[in-house]
Amino acid sequence: MDESALVSVIIPCYKHEKYIERCLDSVASQTYKNIEVVIIDDCSPDGSAKEIERLIQRKNCQSRFPYPTQFHCFANNQGAHAAINYGISKAKGDIIAILNSDDMYHPERLKLIVNEMQQGGHDFVFSRVQYVDGSDNIVTDSHPTAGVYSAFQKNIKSHKFPSVGFALLSANVAISTGNFAFTRSLFNRVGEFGTHPYCHDWDFILRSLVHTEPFYLEQDLYYYRFHGKNTFESLGPTISQQELASLLVNFFSQVHYDWTPNPIAPSPLNWPGFFELFMDALPHLKPFKNFY
Repeated sequence: MDESALVSVIIPCYKHEKYIERCLDSVASQTYKNIEVVIIDDCSPDGSAKEIERLIQRKNCQSRFPYPTQFHCFANNQGAHAAINYGISKAKGDIIAILNSDDMYHPERLKLIVNEMQQGGHDFVFSRVQYVDGSDNIVTDSHPTAGVYSAFQKNIKSHKFPSVGFALLSANVAISTGNFAFTRSLFNRVGEFGTHPYCHDWDFILRSLVHTEPFYLEQDLYYYRFHGKNTFESLGPTISQQELASLLVNFFSQVHYDWTPNPIAPSPLNWPGFFELFMDALPHLKPFKNFY
């Protein structure tokens, strides 16, 4: 594997003073060496900014990465999507990886992802997720919400979905922006993360789906943390129907009339007959019948 490719890890932070050290340590522990770290604090009201400043001054952090760790603080809270976009604008790497500031990477994550990109020609890779509590204990099989999202990923390769793209229409099976890794060239084609407060991750991967088929790496390489204050815990069982409608309208408007750069993106042209049956089978897609 060629390790000359620089991977920029974008870490948006908001009120994660307690977890940011474990987050950064998981990046420093990567077996892939050519990494740049860009941290953006979204005007956290706790001690996150001061803790980040302390952590990036440590010798192991300064000596580990070929480029100095960048740290940017927003004067006003702007949302995760804005923090991610700003971080990408400051990054130097041709590969962009995101890591939420309360989550962690498996040590082999970036090496395996870069290998898949290079060997398989993939522009977007996400992995299987394990779920942890505030003390790093695995709760994938015991936490009720974790069980729901774990089931989403287990269904990706089921008979219901002939491609990862169709699985992504059923739900955000990548789970979180922190599980995203994509090439800068893809980002330049897709554009910035949108302003959706909760579904900016799902919106971005659906927009990416028009251009490339995301690759699902079936290894536990991302640790998503449940601690009572993160998005999945606070959202409850529903998401904004307005947000859902907006991201689906945007996707279907791109695939309805024209051939897509991704030749297997879910569309009536790429999947005649099956696409219509699939749309009829999922209740949350039925309101969008006018798009096909």
